[in-house]
Amino acid sequence: MNLLDVIVFLVLLLAVWVFWQHRQQSESAQKHAIYYCKQQGLQFLDIRRDKTHWSFKGSQPGWRSTFKLGFSSDGETRYEGDLTLHNQRLIGVELPPFRVPGQ
Repeated sequence: MNLLDVIVFLVLLLAVWVFWQHRQQSESAQKHAIYYCKQQGLQFLDIRRDKTHWSFKGSQPGWRSTFKLGFSSDGETRYEGDLTLHNQRLIGVELPPFRVPGQ
């Protein structure tokens, strides 16, 4: 085993680790989104990753990601908001103005 083999192995290991972290964060984002929609009386439609970058929040390094959250308030109209996570922790949810049924 030479130095090139070790470097290739480490790069592959890093790629697998990043993929695993992103999948774990995506699953966490979906759970947060479903829970948030249920709390607000909204219909959860879908969620997708919008952007991700490495970040230091306080003293904790990790992935800071923004997800696009698709939801409906009346079952007919689709709206899209932002859900932000740092690692698995929910940082915030921003929703556009939406129609409230019955008003």
